[in-house]
Amino acid sequence: MKHDDLMRRLADARPGHLDPDRPVDPEVRRTELPDVMRRTGEPPVTPAKRGRGRGGVRPAWSVALAGAVAVTAAALVVTTAGPPGLGTRPEAGAAAPDFSESRILLAAASHVEKTRATSGAYWYQEERFGGLRRVPGKDYTLDVRTESKTWLAKGTGKRDRRWTLHIDAGARPATPADEEAWRADGSPKRWDLTDYDQARRDDRREGDEPRPEIVTWEGAGEFAGDAPGGTADTASAGAEIGLAELESLPTDPDRLRERLEEIVDEQYNAPPHILEGLLGETAENLAVELPVSPQLRAAAYRVRASLPGVRDIGEVTDRSGRPGYAVEVSNLWPGGEGKRRLIFDKETGLPLSEELYATSARDGHRPGELVGYTLYTAMGWTDQAPPFDEDFMTDEPELPNVETDVEPADGH
Repeated sequence: MKHDDLMRRLADARPGHLDPDRPVDPEVRRTELPDVMRRTGEPPVTPAKRGRGRGGVRPAWSVALAGAVAVTAAALVVTTAGPPGLGTRPEAGAAAPDFSESRILLAAASHVEKTRATSGAYWYQEERFGGLRRVPGKDYTLDVRTESKTWLAKGTGKRDRRWTLHIDAGARPATPADEEAWRADGSPKRWDLTDYDQARRDDRREGDEPRPEIVTWEGAGEFAGDAPGGTADTASAGAEIGLAELESLPTDPDRLRERLEEIVDEQYNAPPHILEGLLGETAENLAVELPVSPQLRAAAYRVRASLPGVRDIGEVTDRSGRPGYAVEVSNLWPGGEGKRRLIFDKETGLPLSEELYATSARDGHRPGELVGYTLYTAMGWTDQAPPFDEDFMTDEPELPNVETDVEPADGH
């Protein structure tokens, strides 16, 4: 698998963001927050106040904006059929109520700040990404799965050290109905997901045939490793914050928001509406990705809750069957599409997963369909070192003839 194929696979699997929302009436917020706190058994929490955006323009922010739009667009080209058991769905074409502060995020913050702090040599995370892909010429959709394992440690210079291991976890029919159609198709274990007609239209180079995108039932296993060093290191969205600076960030939500605004402005110096999008991404990155204390993670939840574009969904079940509480968050980037959900554990407030839903009928999918998801399956400190220290990518596999080289499946 070549690097551009890897990036496309990961972009297809990784959820994107939404559109800006409007603030809700403060009296509604005041009366609804105690209600959710009573249900969770936690005391009310004062949300962070709004800060002021700062202006200015330089190329860095426009590059970030282009990257955010590109990731969202890449995810939205997937044609999907939403699986059951995911709780309340966004209604096609319906305008959802808008909230500028989320009862669920604030309740999750009050839970997560009580979790136990740990330590270790490496911050370790495991994630599973799923992209729902229609099989060309067939009447079913696959859940194409990729996993990642990440180790993060302090570096000797300005940049921290990050190792990311990418794993092809194989594909399965996305829903029971898709499984039935797959069995009627002979239960194949290899598929070519390339839309050759569209690929030829998109390819401007004359004479080049589209490259087949083969996925298999078993998956290829570990297929790429990204070690520290080089320009292609895996990075998170929003502003870059090193491990050393994380230790100095304030845990008061108002002060944290002010500091994050300063960091975002220093790195991007963008117009206020762009800074707000970067601020939202940075706060979410603190909340669900970075090795922060329980108190700082809770403060990041509260900062995100203070920004526009958060709507409480309620109790849901994620793609792995885990129950939790979900919020719908908007992409604060101009022109962003999709409805993205963050799902939190009921007891601990820790993040469980993200889900991306389509909001338009472009590219062949229907509004309300699930496009992709991320499951957070492990997160914590460890003393176990990464199993590799150099970049690698497995050899290009021999591409099977999907018309003849098919093995029947006996089951899952």
